[in-house]
Amino acid sequence: MCAIPSFASAQDGASDRRWHGRTQLNGSLLFGDTEQRVFGALGALSRADSLLEFNGSLQTLYGEASLADGERTVIKRLWLGSLTADWRPNDTWSPFVLATVETNLEKRILSRFNTGAGIKFTARRTEAQEISVSVALLDERIRPDRPDARSTRLTRWSNRLRVRHAFDSRTRISHVTFWRPSATAIDRYLVQSTTEVAVGLSARTALTLSLLNNYDSEAVSRGARTYNDGQLLLGLAATW
Repeated sequence: MCAIPSFASAQDGASDRRWHGRTQLNGSLLFGDTEQRVFGALGALSRADSLLEFNGSLQTLYGEASLADGERTVIKRLWLGSLTADWRPNDTWSPFVLATVETNLEKRILSRFNTGAGIKFTARRTEAQEISVSVALLDERIRPDRPDARSTRLTRWSNRLRVRHAFDSRTRISHVTFWRPSATAIDRYLVQSTTEVAVGLSARTALTLSLLNNYDSEAVSRGARTYNDGQLLLGLAATW
């Protein structure tokens, strides 16, 4: 689940508008004995007032790797969409509902759907900083990317920590970590972490450096090569 940082809009008077949007392009390149290219994009839209905050986002990542002999293979193909709605988002305690859909070649997931509800506690909120934690209960359905595998369904807890801080009008950092264990078996879990540093180039554009780190305790059983995958991406973001 993605959220749109509020710092970019606050500095140019855009906080008076209820609708906000963000687009972002990312990429990384490794070369040597092997060559790896990863490209990504993010689009997000939000609307907020004192009664309801709505966030929607769509993220994609695509990566290829080639060996010295020239053989090329797809190593990453991800689509992740999310919708959230928070009731009274400016209160210390705020209930919310959410839904996500994901397809992930690297984790051998043809489709993963989550729907649920929870509550968020905001420990600190200022113009420059926000710290919040939340807990939700999710209904999850997974269809593995294997012809012989059956779809599975389980109930998960979703625990989230979010920290956002603006050092000045141009430089800001945000961090989000999700821990999502099964409600009936704690050894079946997901950890998803995103840390982003953004340096403003203008009132509406910023250069970003993002560290993505994901761990899925059931990835190998679905046919993935590893439980963990991470990526460091350089990007350009625009807000409106």
